[in-house]
Parts: sequence; structure tokens; C-alpha cells
Amino acid sequence: MISTKIKVFAPASIANVSCGFDIFGFAVPNLGDFVEVWFNDTGKLIIESISGADGLPTEPELNVTTVAAQALLDDIGEKRGVSFNIQKTVKPGSGLGSSSSAAVAGAFAVNELLGKPFSRRELLPFAGVGEKLASNQLHFDNVAPSLLGGFSVVRSNEEMDVLSISYPKDLWVVAAHPQVEIKTKQAKRMLGRTMPISNAVIQFGNVAGLVLALVSNDYDLLGRSMVDMLAEPKRSKLIPLYDEAKEATLAKGAIGTNIAGSGPTIFSFCKGEESAKQVMNAYKKVYAASELEVNYYISKINPEGAKRVN
Repeated sequence: MISTKIKVFAPASIANVSCGFDIFGFAVPNLGDFVEVWFNDTGKLIIESISGADGLPTEPELNVTTVAAQALLDDIGEKRGVSFNIQKTVKPGSGLGSSSSAAVAGAFAVNELLGKPFSRRELLPFAGVGEKLASNQLHFDNVAPSLLGGFSVVRSNEEMDVLSISYPKDLWVVAAHPQVEIKTKQAKRMLGRTMPISNAVIQFGNVAGLVLALVSNDYDLLGRSMVDMLAEPKRSKLIPLYDEAKEATLAKGAIGTNIAGSGPTIFSFCKGEESAKQVMNAYKKVYAASELEVNYYISKINPEGAKRVN
């Protein structure tokens, strides 16, 4: 069978965004997963290659990319086989939504191959199936921004009620990724199942403040609202030099600094490119004295989400 190959890109994402545990997320540019797909004559899904990460399953029923794709194919009743080349630039366990970008890329690529039977937003449940395989939970805080771009608020995972909200156009993101791995499942176990009411009240106030700050371009309110009473106090202990990096970046003008997803990536919001560059230098200075390998990223929020690249 001769079939045109289609290649797509699904961006990385940062979820939680300080106080917004499992409900906030935004997409980042120039980092994510590429997936190339084409029809084959076997009637099956076949993973031809995986690059950029070791140890990922090549069995279609165990890989988040093909599981998401299969969910779409089953829904539409498509019986033709599809082959996949998967190229990852987001490492698993990075805190940058590796499994979500993989799932989004699988669903988005097959939808493109089939001639776009589903709208972009209609692809959310299929990508969610892939994400659930990776985390044992259905949640869209990474999936939604990777697919839709911009900044997402997940009002309900069960009802799949996902909102896209505006944010300041001069908002920049700086991230530092120490090359250690923190599994999401491990990080979630650290949190327990309850939260003191006094902490919950503070958390709810910060969630409301962060949303209002984004839509009203209030950088001061944004900084005041980036206080996490739930995950940061426990998860930060897993991240090398976290406290030092946070102190240094805030001293150099970061609006706020916190953990990206489950970590170990740390991110900062900054107002403008020049401030972002100073914050990047602060990160580098902190980690320069260590023996850790660290990757650094600086950008605005990615407004477009998943896209076709050929």
C-alpha cells in the first residue's frame, strides 16, 4: 500500500502552575514530541521506530501514542493499519508533560491522516485515554494545553470541562531541568489524601487570584498568587537545589518560581524577555557549582498547541 506520510508536533507543557494542582497547564514552544504516521496494509498499528528516549514500549497496546490513536480509530470504526515513527524531545519523568505530548501527538496525527474527522477539541478524550495509561488517572492539565495551546483551566476531568483563558502577552517562562527523573506516580504518593482546612483556604484564594491575574495582566497579583500549600512543600525535597534556585530567581526579578508538574523541572514566570534572561542566568549560577547536567529553556507561552509539520 502506498500512503502519504504525515508528521505532527505536540508541544511540552507545564501543569499545576504553583497553586493549581491538576487544574492549570500551559504549553511551551520548541520542545515536545514528533510523530510520523502512514497507512499500512496489515490492519494493525505498528511502531516502526522510537528515538529520543530509552525503554519506551514498542507494543502498540502499551505505548501512550498508539493507545491514544487506537481510541480514535475505534471510535470512528477505521480498520486500516497505521505505522508510526515516534521522536521524543521531552524525557519521561521531566515534569514537562512527556506522556501528554506523546498521547496528543498520536491522536492528532491519526486525525490528520484521516482527513480531520474530529475538531481539535474533540480530540481531547482520545488523548486522555493515552494519558490515563501513563498515570492511571484521567486528567487533562497537560493534555489540554499540548493539544489546544495557550493556558488551560480544567474545571472537571470527569465532565471534560476544559477552559482556555487569556494571559499577558509579555509573560515569559524560564525553566531549568536537572537531569534526574521523578515519576508522577511517586510524586503523587507523597501528597497524602487530605489537606488542612487552613491550607485549603489559602490555596483556593491563590487559585482565584492567579486566574484573575492572568486575564487582567496583573503581574503583582500573579506573583502573590503563586503560593502552593499542597505539592511544593513536599515535592521540592526531591529536586536538587530547589530552594537555592527559587531564592536566586526571585532575587533576580522572577514573578514567581515553582515546580513544573511533578518535577524535577523548575519554572519561573517573568515580565519581558530581558527579565527572563536575568532569571535564566540566576538558574545557571545556582547549578554551575553542582555536578548536575541541567537543560534550560526560555520562551513565551506556546499559543498554538499541536500542529502538522509536513
